[in-house]
Amino acid sequence: MIRHCAIGCAALALLAGCAKSAAPVAPDGAGETAGPAAHVKIAFAGERATPAERTECEAAGGKVGPGGMLGHDQCIQPYADAGAACKSTDDCLGRCLLSADSDSETGQPTEDGVCQATDSPFGCMTEVDGGTVQGTLCID
Repeated sequence: MIRHCAIGCAALALLAGCAKSAAPVAPDGAGETAGPAAHVKIAFAGERATPAERTECEAAGGKVGPGGMLGHDQCIQPYADAGAACKSTDDCLGRCLLSADSDSETGQPTEDGVCQATDSPFGCMTEVDGGTVQGTLCID
C-alpha cells in the first residue's frame, strides 16, 4: 500500500511540476495577457476535503470527487478553453488531447486536437504536439 502511495504521489508531483502556472504575456510585454487567464488547481491538504475546501472548490466551478487508485478527494475543475481546437499543449490551459472520435494514430499528423476538458490528471490521454499524435498515457 505504501509503495502504491509513493508511486501515486510521485506521479502527482511530476504532473504538478508540468502544470502551467502563469497567464501568457503579450509579445510586446505590455502586461496584458495574450490568452485566457491562468488556471489555478485547487489542492486539498488531506485525503478528504474539509468543508472550507469543498466550498472553495465549488465556488471556483469545480466538483469534489474521488481521484486515482487511492480515491482521495480531488477538486476537478473545468478549463475555460475545454474542447477548443488545438495543435499543441501551448494552445491550451491544460493539455492538447486527441479527440475521442479521431482515427489518427501515434506519429501521424492530425487536425483532431482538442483542449482538455478538466484538470483531472487521471485517465488515459493521447496528447497532440505540433499537430502530431503522441503516445497514450494512462494515470490512475
